[in-house]
Amino acid sequence: MSVVHILLAELELTGPGAVAAPEAHTVGSVLRPDLPLARDGWGNPYVPGTSLAGSLRQHAPRERRRDLFGEVFKDPDKNAENGREETTAIASPVRVLGTRLTLPEVPAMRRRRTAVDRHRAAAKATTLHDRELLPPGTELALWLRLDTETTESALVDEVVALLGTWQPRIGGGRTTGYGRAELVAVRHRVVDLSTPGGLRHWLTIGGPDLVDDQAAVVYERAQRAGGAPDEPYLFGMALEFRITDALHIGTGTFADRSGRRSGVAQILRDHEGIPVVPGSAWKGVLRARVEFILRSVGIGDVCISVEDGASGSCGACVVCEAFGWTERAGTMADDGTPAKTIGARGRLLFADSPVREGSVRVRNHVAIDRVFGGARDEALYADETVEDGHVALHIRHDKAVPDLVRAALVLALADLADGAIGIGGGTTRGYGSLAAQRTTTDWLTAERTTAVNTLRAHRTSEAHAPVHATEEAPA
Repeated sequence: MSVVHILLAELELTGPGAVAAPEAHTVGSVLRPDLPLARDGWGNPYVPGTSLAGSLRQHAPRERRRDLFGEVFKDPDKNAENGREETTAIASPVRVLGTRLTLPEVPAMRRRRTAVDRHRAAAKATTLHDRELLPPGTELALWLRLDTETTESALVDEVVALLGTWQPRIGGGRTTGYGRAELVAVRHRVVDLSTPGGLRHWLTIGGPDLVDDQAAVVYERAQRAGGAPDEPYLFGMALEFRITDALHIGTGTFADRSGRRSGVAQILRDHEGIPVVPGSAWKGVLRARVEFILRSVGIGDVCISVEDGASGSCGACVVCEAFGWTERAGTMADDGTPAKTIGARGRLLFADSPVREGSVRVRNHVAIDRVFGGARDEALYADETVEDGHVALHIRHDKAVPDLVRAALVLALADLADGAIGIGGGTTRGYGSLAAQRTTTDWLTAERTTAVNTLRAHRTSEAHAPVHATEEAPA
């Protein structure tokens, strides 16, 4: 191998995202987020090369993954003395040399989330947590190395073509809009070690400077795509809603008010200061409603994903299949041993929804004295709200979604448009009510009948299903 090929892939985060490092959260670091960013030895945020290598491998055609990125597997052609299959490891010809992050002027973001109690329809106790995120606009450089015999290589061309169609999702939270990145450019530097110039460059230059001004640009983004993720829409389009009164999705922080006794509960904003409905809020509200609808019509065994005393999501029903699931740590398995925390990523993807044309205002509230009927002393509080705005709901999917979930999701969206459910906090006192725009209203009207018929047909098929004999209940 006398020719070294260095590929520099330049990416840009088009939404918030991060690789979390929960192991870095130690006792006593209560002021740090529950899921802090992964950081290097100098305390700078970074993305491990393994995260990108795994994403790129997953993007490659299945039949080419072993040849491009290696594999560790059980070889049936090789048996050890004890009769077991030997493990064979094939090294990857594509080496990930490292990554480097360049953050924009805005600092790292922090977002807080909480689960919703299915019975009280309010925040569930002990579920508040926050995570640290890289802001959109963060630049990410990835260096790859391939060694060949000649300067022209079909393997290098294949890797460049693979990079050109790559749409990486970095870190966790993909189903709630985190981690989306776009490939900006790919630069290719050939270092021929059989020539004096190539050998001099290799021996005297190191690190990122190996890719210098002699590198060829083999891929360049035509234009910035931006917006929501690129996966197909579940319903063929984004759904448009308007805020009918006020919306408050809080951050758990308060802004001081001079001369006032209490602060103002802040609303969530994106990196540009625009009020936003996070993908996690859409996903939580709609999942809860889909669970409720399917249980109400008596379809299958649908879990209650945050039910007290349960082990979390069941991982077996159609809702878990579509929305994803996780098993709570600390629960017990059937044999009495501690259950392992496992789960699966959902098929539905929910993106953040910036609020357009809305006005931000502060609403004051006060508790009422139950005895005297007047305002209670020192009980004044205030919420920051956004009013009269418009939001677009982006629901996409990367795998087929069960028909039952799709039908129930249509009915859940109809309930949202009718005001039966709301989004954010204070939904029982006028906050969070949405109304569908004309195009979305017409679509919901047309789809509602089909959704009802889908659920009715499934109930009919279950009712006429044959009953099989068992030992406990003989035929």
